[in-house]
Amino acid sequence: MSKTYLLDTNIISYLTDSKSPYRNAVKEKLFSLSEDDRVAVSIVTLYELAYGLATFEKSKKDKNNRDEKLFESGIEFIKDYLDVFPLSVKEIDIFGKIKAKYKEQTGINTKALKKNDLDFLIASTAISQGAILVSNDGIFGDIVEYGFGLEFEEWV
Repeated sequence: MSKTYLLDTNIISYLTDSKSPYRNAVKEKLFSLSEDDRVAVSIVTLYELAYGLATFEKSKKDKNNRDEKLFESGIEFIKDYLDVFPLSVKEIDIFGKIKAKYKEQTGINTKALKKNDLDFLIASTAISQGAILVSNDGIFGDIVEYGFGLEFEEWV
């Protein structure tokens, strides 16, 4: 049976950064997937990468900036090889429930909670698409425990 994998932004960064110590492990896992498996990202990942690119373009201190090239190559990799899941109304309720449960479980204040909104959107997308979220970010392990149906794998 085929599976759908939703790659988090950090996984895309590992893939496109030739100096990442995690690059080979992620590539090996990708190559081990079945031909029938689907690999995608959330539109949120493109937003995160575009922000990173804009930040480095604005500084332009070094025209050969390695980080700028990393963001450019991440965006190009996605456009060339992966499906992109948009945000839709299906994620609205999931997002609200995840965020409320995370606040309840962690006791984190509302201002600090906002820094996780993009992660909550990515998790909501994975749930609504029936995808396995692949990340190296521990917050997703917490969300799995909340019982909203998130499937999560760490490849590194």
